[in-house]
Amino acid sequence: MYAKLCSIEILSSYIKEVSMGDMLTVQALITNPLDWHHFYEKISTIKTGDKTDFTVVTGEGDRIVGSGDIVEVDKWSNKGQYGFKVKVKVKKQKSLTDRRIRGPARLARIASAESEKPMRTLSQLPAQAVTAGGAITIMTPEDMSAFREMLKGSLTMDISK
Repeated sequence: MYAKLCSIEILSSYIKEVSMGDMLTVQALITNPLDWHHFYEKISTIKTGDKTDFTVVTGEGDRIVGSGDIVEVDKWSNKGQYGFKVKVKVKKQKSLTDRRIRGPARLARIASAESEKPMRTLSQLPAQAVTAGGAITIMTPEDMSAFREMLKGSLTMDISK
């Protein structure tokens, strides 16, 4: 899991809870005082009502990107453990899961458009450019016959018989 709110990046080792709906809630637990100092500076700059962009990657690998307004910022300490919770009212949200759902339909449209084009076989193609690694090579029937002559007697020609 991963979350990025405002200017705070929270890795999975700190994330205690993430909930997503109309409200995005990210709760983190920090046990190292030096890490807490880093987070405390950034959390102190966040005010209720601020607009923020967010990115959340769930444990399943789904990525959710959006924006919203900060509703609540809470920070606490308890016997050497420190934590904070940020609640964001989601205004816009885009999930890459949506793209995965729509992806095959777009691929089907592209495939159907290509199937409507008449297919040409290699023999129907005129001597034209063939690209290999960005280089352009013109293949002619003479080149093909010269290649066959070169391969005569080689192991490759013997296998095809």
